[in-house]
Amino acid sequence: MSFSSWDIYFRGVYPKLGARGNTFKQIFNYLDKFKEPHIVETGTYREENNYTGDGCSTLLFDNYIACRGTGSACSIDIDPKACKLAADNTTETAVFEGDSVEVLGSMSNAIKVNLLYLDSYNITDWNNDWAPAAHHLKELFAAKNIITPGTLIVVDDNVKTPDGRRLGKGRLIYELMDSLGIDPVFDEYQIGWVWEEEYE
Repeated sequence: MSFSSWDIYFRGVYPKLGARGNTFKQIFNYLDKFKEPHIVETGTYREENNYTGDGCSTLLFDNYIACRGTGSACSIDIDPKACKLAADNTTETAVFEGDSVEVLGSMSNAIKVNLLYLDSYNITDWNNDWAPAAHHLKELFAAKNIITPGTLIVVDDNVKTPDGRRLGKGRLIYELMDSLGIDPVFDEYQIGWVWEEEYE
């Protein structure tokens, strides 16, 4: 496996990624900077080859690490069926079944992640996003041991209404980052920030 293998794979799936395509490209360009990229995602592979609907981030991250030949990926989900599907369809990813907040909170600070990808709480009503937005804010705080300056934090499933309101999983994290003066590096259907300071 090699970067050329990754390029071939990513070019093949890119047209299927829809609104996530541009930001996934930016995510992987960012990870290219690291000798041993470490990735943690919440919300795992749940529907086969549904790149357009779900993004299939688990498969993307797994293939990226396989092609790099170094680094690590782990995926956390509370649904045992999704965890089995993810484990059966990946080779480089450690799949953890459990509540994402609890699992993130139990992670050792021995390895700092380069990408924290938050996508665990399915949003079904865009006008009632409090529960998923609050869950992802909890995940961010639970992950304090594995975040370091330079960690790219990405939240999936976000929209802006015509009147400028934000809705989605990342709404509360956006408000937190804004209050800390941390601007997003991209702000589309996926929102990403690079963490800039140590937790105390």
